[in-house]
Amino acid sequence: MTLPGPRVSVVMATYNHAAFVKEAIDSVLRQQGVDFEFLIADDGSSDDTRAVVAAIEDHRISFFPNPVNRGACTVLNELVERTRGEYVALINSDDAWYPDKLRYQVDVLDRDPNLGATFGRVTFFDRDGRSLNKQALPFGAVFDQENRSSAQWLRRFFDGGNCICHPTMLIRRSCYDQLGLYSNRLRQLPDYDMWIRLVKRYELHVSERNLIKFRILPGESASSQTTTNLIRAINEHYLIADTFFDGVERAQMIAGFSDLLTVKDIPTARHLDIEKALLFFLPNELERPYRLIGLLRMRRLLDSPVHRDVLLESYGIDDRWFQRKTGEVDALIPRMVAAASHSRAVAQAALRRFSAFLARCRH
Repeated sequence: MTLPGPRVSVVMATYNHAAFVKEAIDSVLRQQGVDFEFLIADDGSSDDTRAVVAAIEDHRISFFPNPVNRGACTVLNELVERTRGEYVALINSDDAWYPDKLRYQVDVLDRDPNLGATFGRVTFFDRDGRSLNKQALPFGAVFDQENRSSAQWLRRFFDGGNCICHPTMLIRRSCYDQLGLYSNRLRQLPDYDMWIRLVKRYELHVSERNLIKFRILPGESASSQTTTNLIRAINEHYLIADTFFDGVERAQMIAGFSDLLTVKDIPTARHLDIEKALLFFLPNELERPYRLIGLLRMRRLLDSPVHRDVLLESYGIDDRWFQRKTGEVDALIPRMVAAASHSRAVAQAALRRFSAFLARCRH
């Protein structure tokens, strides 16, 4: 006889957070009114994190102390695969939840079966537990998002990148079955990649309530404003953009991007392919990696006889148009970063430009 699973599975991947992990765990164990299991896996910490976790006794905790560091998403995916709950929540090992987080979010998903996941807002605090003024942080309001339709969320992600806080999430376990797990090839943006996949098939909800305390540790996380993280963030935006519109159907394109479409009613599948490619050439916050994707996609379309005729007839696009574009798109993305390594002022300007993106990439 198979026993029923808990309503919620909470997962935590720990790594070198010996000073903070007990507070994070205690904030989960204090959740009231919800039946949950708590799966924790250490990713090869070199400090006392494993010992701190192992010393905490609670029948809801299952601990998997891995001795080798393999990457946060690898560990997280293993935890998700072990979950038995209807819903899955995630907590970072240096953050903390407010006491009613789980109960509130379970009620949200229970009330609306059309939602795939629900998220919330955060309060920021520092290494010593002191609250940080949200308005004083360059990225402080990034998670304060209004609710949108799935098509509008897709547009928001395309225009401005990530804006949802991963550790505020409560998601249906079935979403992972449908969408797959996180990519460990991505360090800055694995959650952003997941949200893009999510809104192609589900609605999502963002609460106005502060649900977690989000710890800021400058220089110690994937969201830190370093040159390496800057380079990686640009490259990961490029990689994610390559599949951004895969599986997006005509209705969702019209609902989310109608003001940007050239042929508004997208009459054929060939028009749909072309409209998706043209969006990458439009100005937005991510235009550097996007324009390279646009060139690649447009070259493939011009190589396709069935698309080439539509390109010329409906859009006036031919090889000469493409040649002009290849002279306009600056493909040398690393140039800015290379210059930054020789100039403090240039480095600071470059990091400020992308600081909002990097702050959203924590996983």
